[in-house]
Amino acid sequence: MSEDSGGHWKDLDEARKLTESTKIPGVFATDIKRNNPAERLPVVQASGTGKSLKWLREKNFSEDAVLDLDIGDQLTWDDDVEYDEVETYLKRLGIQRKLDNFVKEVYSTYNNYRAQALLETEKKVIRRIGDRIIYGDLTYGASGQWDGLHAYAAERSTPWAGSGTNSKLNMDMASAGLSLQYVRTMEDALPLGVDEIWTPFEILRWLDAAYEEKGFAGLKYDTAGNLGFLQRTLNDLGKRVMSWNGIPFARTDYLMGETTGTGTGATSDARTKLATSSAEYSMFFVLKGNVMDEEPGVCFAYGATEGAGDLYKFTPFEKLEDYDGEGMRLVTYGAVLLGSYLALGRIADIADAAVTV
Repeated sequence: MSEDSGGHWKDLDEARKLTESTKIPGVFATDIKRNNPAERLPVVQASGTGKSLKWLREKNFSEDAVLDLDIGDQLTWDDDVEYDEVETYLKRLGIQRKLDNFVKEVYSTYNNYRAQALLETEKKVIRRIGDRIIYGDLTYGASGQWDGLHAYAAERSTPWAGSGTNSKLNMDMASAGLSLQYVRTMEDALPLGVDEIWTPFEILRWLDAAYEEKGFAGLKYDTAGNLGFLQRTLNDLGKRVMSWNGIPFARTDYLMGETTGTGTGATSDARTKLATSSAEYSMFFVLKGNVMDEEPGVCFAYGATEGAGDLYKFTPFEKLEDYDGEGMRLVTYGAVLLGSYLALGRIADIADAAVTV
């Protein structure tokens, strides 16, 4: 059924033939991931480093060689110092795009096709770097990956699950809601300190609810329990930040739903992502530090870029053989460095459920 034009024209369709829509330039983002790990870690230059990067960690350090001596006792000569040598390799990520000259030159009216293609290609690279900082696995991942935080945490072997002598730097919530006792224990297990606790939104929502209205399961649940070390503060921009004993939680979309039991150290596989309702989650306790400058924390090392601070190398191809078009290539060489293993802790297999004490 035609619409009345209001006068002069037969109908509104005839009036519309005299005009056209206004199209706003650019593309509005709808696929957004907040708090990229690549933007939270120190980024250090690692060009010209040879085939690999190596550093030493103390091994089985003991003061047993220091003796209690009485008057006249004879000292003994002793030698007991050992080191663990850690080695990692810069790995390469890359993408290239072809851009037909017809599209670039004929279709470019209110949009710059070349600029748009470069912007979106760069977004893909930066997001992949962030993903690999968490989920990269040199041993069990796809070919060419560096070790991410999950892989480093799994090196502590079978996770601690509330009892026993396993390393408390690698914890397993065993499909239960986050326990603040685990958080408290993890903080004690990291004597070098913690700068941030990287936490998925799903788990931090439960911490928000515990602080604001629900309290903790097992302690006045649903009647606002004891807050203890869980605090709400403001960051430099005046935004609300949840923290534990002064350590801020960093909400990130890069910690995603995961398959329970994978990449724990008790199994020989990589931590895998799972986008279903049965997914479980992990959180990381991170001390930042420039390993290249002999600091013991976590950093991201990159190489073979021309500009200081560039995370990728951009190579343009003005003319492509056999194509009427140009090309662009973005490549990054990088790796996550963990100086002391006491700079990283993980709690894995956390259920999307109420926080407990």
